[in-house]
Amino acid sequence: MAGKSGGGKEPALDFQILDIRHLEADQFAPLLVEESKIWRDELRWDFEPSARQISNCLQEKRLSGYALALADQIRGYCFFFNDGEKGFIGDLFVEPASAKIELARRLLDHSIEKLVGTPGLRRVEAQLPHFTYEQLESCFLARCFKAYRRCFMSVALIDRPPRRPLAGQTPPPDPTEGPAPLADFLLVPWDRKHDREAGELLCAVYHHHIDTAINDQYGSAEGTRRLIENIVHHRGCGEFLPRASLVALHRSTRSLAGVLALTSVGRQNAHIPQIAVAAQFQATGLGTAMLESSFQELTRQGYGEVSLTVTELNAGALRLYERLGFKTFRTFGAFAWEHP
Repeated sequence: MAGKSGGGKEPALDFQILDIRHLEADQFAPLLVEESKIWRDELRWDFEPSARQISNCLQEKRLSGYALALADQIRGYCFFFNDGEKGFIGDLFVEPASAKIELARRLLDHSIEKLVGTPGLRRVEAQLPHFTYEQLESCFLARCFKAYRRCFMSVALIDRPPRRPLAGQTPPPDPTEGPAPLADFLLVPWDRKHDREAGELLCAVYHHHIDTAINDQYGSAEGTRRLIENIVHHRGCGEFLPRASLVALHRSTRSLAGVLALTSVGRQNAHIPQIAVAAQFQATGLGTAMLESSFQELTRQGYGEVSLTVTELNAGALRLYERLGFKTFRTFGAFAWEHP
């Protein structure tokens, strides 16, 4: 497949869109270096471990997708893969020197067309943080995807005054934050023995939640167990930080009341891939107490910034994060398609 891209008086650029399975992994090396730089500089994330994994998958021909070739070099790519009856668009990136949005859309269009036309596939999901929601919305809506805005947020921890105790201590009661006293809870570091119950809590909390429309793993106990396994044991969102990650135990019942997972995504950058509080303990200030305790531990470990992503329609969570000092530095889209 080939075409031209150009407008006005700019010279048209010859390009090709090629099947990535027909290319060698080392042809992508300069592009992956460039993408790693963008992740570090713009998204505050060390992408090099992911880049190595992508390179290995390309070498073993385990990824499907398309590459953008300009001047005999790979200037962009979009890859996807299937997991049973579900497909995922894993990444879309075009190097800045070639970053005309039309080129990215062409790569994406080819990938979407291939996925939704795959026999037996019932669902496709995508979250693509290199591009804004508006830049890619039309590609997905044309194929009947549902679209959601997501916010990439961060807060600086340096010189941030502590407001809560460290893990293992009892949060002090704060009657302004809800009717249930925080003294009813004990915060302790996340241990592997909590994994199963954490998955069950996530499944209950996310029942009918907007994020289940984005990632359907939240909709089943098996799916949430896989989410926990991916975060805690498979570096799905960076390197898990067990001492900064917390579970909240309800003292009288010893049941799990809340979970907070933290990962390392850079030398001084941490990320929150998951936070949840059981429905009966929401609006008590427990989520705030967990976050504040983890912030103290992260600061003690030398981290200067922590990030998270949140769906814009999740207004309550968005307000909580903003109250704690998080600011949005990037908006992007999450998209999901169900077979009619």
